[in-house]
Amino acid sequence: MMSAGVPFYQRDQKLVRVARLKAKTRNGDTVTVPGMSQITAPLLMRALGQSAQWQKYNERKKGWVPCDPPDSVAQQILSMVDEWRFPPIRGVIGTQTMRADGTLLTQPGYDEKTGFVLFAPPPMPAIPAIPTKEDAKNALKVIDALFDEFPFTSPASRSVALSLDMSLILRPAMAVAPLHVTNAPEGGTGKSYLFDVVSVHSIGEACAAIARGGTYEETEKRLIGAALEGRTLILLDNCNGELRSEFLCQAIERPVIKPRPLGTTVMPNIPNSFVCGANGNNIEIAEDLVRRTLQCSLDADMERPYLRIFKRNPVHNILADRGKYVAAVLTIALAYIHAGRPERPAPLVSFEEWSDLVRGSLIWLGCADPVDTIASLSIADPARDQRANVFVALAQSLTGSFAVPDIIRTSKNDENLRGALLTVVKRKKGDEADVSPESLGWWLRRNSDRIAGGYKLVRHADGQGWEMLPTTGRAWAGF
Repeated sequence: MMSAGVPFYQRDQKLVRVARLKAKTRNGDTVTVPGMSQITAPLLMRALGQSAQWQKYNERKKGWVPCDPPDSVAQQILSMVDEWRFPPIRGVIGTQTMRADGTLLTQPGYDEKTGFVLFAPPPMPAIPAIPTKEDAKNALKVIDALFDEFPFTSPASRSVALSLDMSLILRPAMAVAPLHVTNAPEGGTGKSYLFDVVSVHSIGEACAAIARGGTYEETEKRLIGAALEGRTLILLDNCNGELRSEFLCQAIERPVIKPRPLGTTVMPNIPNSFVCGANGNNIEIAEDLVRRTLQCSLDADMERPYLRIFKRNPVHNILADRGKYVAAVLTIALAYIHAGRPERPAPLVSFEEWSDLVRGSLIWLGCADPVDTIASLSIADPARDQRANVFVALAQSLTGSFAVPDIIRTSKNDENLRGALLTVVKRKKGDEADVSPESLGWWLRRNSDRIAGGYKLVRHADGQGWEMLPTTGRAWAGF
C-alpha cells in the first residue's frame, strides 16, 4: 500500500483518510466539510485489494486463483500500531496556507513539514515573493471589505473578525489559536453569518455548527466528536447566557489534546489543528475561558435587526473568487514577516505564535488590538463575580481556620453566606435550604490559592482546614 501511494495516515492509534464529511449549518442545510474518517477493516481490505493481486491455492483446480485479501490480514495490520509506516497527520485544510517557518504551502496533498493535508484548494493568483507594506495594506482592504456591513461595537471587535478570518487560513503556522466569540444583544445581528463568511473563505462551505446540548455533558460530547472528525472550524452555536467548557479550554491552548469520548475509557492524543468559535446573545464567558477568548461584539441598535437590508453579499463575493481572498491573507502575513515583524506586541501567554503573526500584522497595519477585548470579558466574568461574593461572605462570617462542616453550620443562620454559597454549589436533593458538603468541598479545592474580593483562599498544609487571608495587593475591582 505504501508503494501504491494509498492515502492513509496515522492519527494517534488509528488509521484515517481525508474525506468530505456531511454536517449541518445553522439553517439546517447540509454541507460537506474536509475532515478525517477512520479506516475500518473493510476499507483496509479494499485498499489491499487495489494495491496488490491476491491469490489462494485451489485444491480442486490444483493451482492459484484470484481472491480477496483475508480479513485476518486487515485485522493484523490495524493492530500493528507501532509498526505503521503511514505518515502522521496533524489536520486537513481547504486553502493554501503558511508554514511556521514562513514558507507557503500551496501544493495539494500531504505536506511533510507540517503534517497537514491540503485538500482541494482554490486557484490562487500569484503573490509577490517579498510583498511590501503597501501590498499588505491593499490586501487588508480586500479582506476588511468583507465585514463592512457588520455592526461592530468597537474597532477591537472588527479586529477580532479579521483575526478569525486570518487564523483559519494561517492555522498550520501556529500551534494553537484563541477562542473567537461573536456576541450580540439580539438575534439576527449577524453573529452566525460572520462565521459563514470566514468558513466559506477557508473551507469553501457555509459554517457547520454544533448546537448546544441540553446538558453540559452533552455539549462536551458534541465538541469532542467534532475534534475527532478533524474539522478545521469548530463552532458552538447559540450559546446564550453563560459559556464554560473544559474541552474548549484544552482545545484552544494545548498543542495536543486528550479528550475522553463519553461512554469510553479511551483518551486519544489528537494534534490541535482547528480554530474554535462560539456565538450567542449576551454570552457570558466564564472561568478559565476568559483569558483564552477574543470577543467580537455586534449591535445593530435595532429592535428587530434581522429586518436590515444589506447592499453587499460577502459570501457570494468569496465564492466568485476564493483564491483572491486567500492570497490577500498570505500577502499580509508574508509582508509582515519580511518586514521583520515591526511593532510586534508583547506576546499573549499561551498564544505566542498567533500573537506574533496574526495579531502583530493587524497592529502593524493600523488595526486595533484584538486582545483589548479580553479586558471586557474579565470584568463581565460571572464566575469571578460569584467567587468574589463567596470569598467576602466567608471572610465576614468565619474567622481563623475553618472546615466544610463549619461553613455548613454557619450558613444555616447566615442568609448572606448561604445566598453566596448557593450560587456556586449544588443544593441537596429535597432540601433547597442547605448547601451540599460534597459540592462545597470540591469548589473550595478548585479555588484554592485564588484571589477575589480582596481575599485569598488558603488551604492548610495538613489539608484539614481553610482560611481567608486579606491580600496586600490591589483590591478586587472586577479584573
